[in-house]
Amino acid sequence: MANPFSVRWLAGWSFQTVFMEGQVQVEAHGFGICLRTPMQPGESPIAAADRLVLAEDQRRRALHNAWLRGQRLQPPTEAPSLSGAEAENPPVQLPPEQPELQPLIRLLSA
Repeated sequence: MANPFSVRWLAGWSFQTVFMEGQVQVEAHGFGICLRTPMQPGESPIAAADRLVLAEDQRRRALHNAWLRGQRLQPPTEAPSLSGAEAENPPVQLPPEQPELQPLIRLLSA
């Protein structure tokens, strides 16, 4: 098996086996993210890669579905008016502008 390797049914992903934190792990790169999972005893790198991407796909689908359900439950509300609103902290006074500094070294022209 070459390192990095790919899995035919997981298009868009590339994988490599790495030794990190005292254990062999499979690292996945694809779609702008990097995932890593330790290999289970007796598990092949391809099976670990498949398990890793499946778990990420299920997690992303669950987050997307929760977001969709949340969008349906919350009706759009109008923002409250800001008239009469006060700042929590009083405004900070800035120090007065300092005069332009003169250079320490002057070049004499001959």
